Amino acid sequence: MKQRNPQQIIRFDGKNVFMEVMNNAFNIGKVQINFMEYNTNAEVNSRITKNLPIYIDIHKFMVLANDILSGKMSKLAQEAIQAKEKGNYRFAKEIYTDLGGISAENLKNRDKARPDGKSLSRQFKITPGDKAPWILSAEYGAGEENETGLIVPKGRPEESLRVPLQDDDFKKFAIVVMSHIHSFHASQYAKEQLNQQTESLTQQIQELKTELEQYKPVMRGLYKFLQSQGVQMNMNK
Repeated sequence: MKQRNPQQIIRFDGKNVFMEVMNNAFNIGKVQINFMEYNTNAEVNSRITKNLPIYIDIHKFMVLANDILSGKMSKLAQEAIQAKEKGNYRFAKEIYTDLGGISAENLKNRDKARPDGKSLSRQFKITPGDKAPWILSAEYGAGEENETGLIVPKGRPEESLRVPLQDDDFKKFAIVVMSHIHSFHASQYAKEQLNQQTESLTQQIQELKTELEQYKPVMRGLYKFLQSQGVQMNMNK
């Protein structure tokens, strides 16, 4: 089940589930992470049984990537594991959460209103795992829009998918996506510079055309004078 999407940056697989990071939301300032569940027994084009996209602000992701590579996330994970053992909890608490979603008004405008009339909450979480050191998850459920426009979850998640990662894959997640973000920014700067150069060149050409128009009467007068002197010339008017 490894159908490569050309917009896919990187992909990590679990048991009948995978997580892929996409580049198609870079132009709106987001990193898109799709969490997918699939059934290998279904027909080839009908194997996806659940799809939970997550959108993280690019600058937030850059901070997250730095925290992963600097060791900050590992330190937070150790503290969460110690708290789990001290409190005799079954699972460690998540150490990273990104909140997002779609407001009730926007859902209504898209003809996708929830039956309860609430907003759609989307959460991306990173949690220290037991069998794998890292668990990355997407959670969907009811939410409410606060005064700043943030969608805050209300109640337990209605849908969720989790993908386990080993330490090297966790670092790869940060490094590979960051490299694509830097490449995107570099291409945007280059594109902007090229547009500025093109505009400048276009302006210079227009100014040159204006100057040449001013010389046309003089050239026509010279052409007529030379003709009167018997000089044969070809000149496009």
